[in-house]
Amino acid sequence: MADSWSHIEPGTFRVRGDNYFRDKKKVFAPNYAAYYPFGVDVFLSQRKIFHIARLVELPFIEQSGTLPPILVRLIDDEVEKVKAFPVEHTAPFRERLKILGRVANMEELPLSAAERKLMHAYNEKPVLSRPQHEFYKGENYFEIDIDMHRFSYISRKGFETFLDRLKLCCLDVGLTIQGNKVEELPEQVLCCVRLNEIYYANYQQLGLE
Repeated sequence: MADSWSHIEPGTFRVRGDNYFRDKKKVFAPNYAAYYPFGVDVFLSQRKIFHIARLVELPFIEQSGTLPPILVRLIDDEVEKVKAFPVEHTAPFRERLKILGRVANMEELPLSAAERKLMHAYNEKPVLSRPQHEFYKGENYFEIDIDMHRFSYISRKGFETFLDRLKLCCLDVGLTIQGNKVEELPEQVLCCVRLNEIYYANYQQLGLE
């Protein structure tokens, strides 16, 4: 269904496995995540907005441990492994936040030969989000904001040329923490979701008055 989101299994993403530092091979992630989606909102704005959780009403979820019960992820574009991350205040963990992304229905898209070759080369390639991210911790949530305006010029231009085709795409997006030591492997999925044919022109401007 267009303009919708759906759950996706964490185990469908390829991440660094137990033996990555020996064989450099990616394996399917363990099939569980620290957080599971309960909603996705899309909005337009004339300016950048950070810390979106302070502007929306979040559901009440009883907190039973040290992890915030709600993870808010904001992707602002143009137009101990996972469990340690939300409560870790030192730079090393947070600077290893990695975006897992792929177009799930690439073979169905009307692409030229050159575009298809490029898509095959970069589809499912993980990207470290630093330094284009900010973090906010509330009473019962932890928010991750990813600012695509601060991505490299080439990345921004590539996304800009693809923007009108988002309405045809099924995008799988996940987050993980890059494992840089043997004891930090296998990498595990922090959260993930599928976005089905999202057409930005269908959405309303966010009122900030």
